[in-house]
Amino acid sequence: MLHQTDNGERSTKTVRETEAEAVAFVVSQSVDLDTNTASSDYIQIYAGSKATLAASLDRIQHAATAIISAILDHRDTGAATDR
Repeated sequence: MLHQTDNGERSTKTVRETEAEAVAFVVSQSVDLDTNTASSDYIQIYAGSKATLAASLDRIQHAATAIISAILDHRDTGAATDR
């Protein structure tokens, strides 16, 4: 979902890891999963920065929205079939 840039090129390892971890953080927060400082610690390991996050916000938002929507759809569908 995030491995390629919008123009089809492969992004740097720092960008890929920062985006992936930021998406994981957003999704975790949406389901009330406490990640403590794990996400920020991981992003720092890969030299991610505020600038990296800012440049990737649109991609992070789109990926997180897609995953959260899938979770909600699955939850709603599962709840309907469990009745």
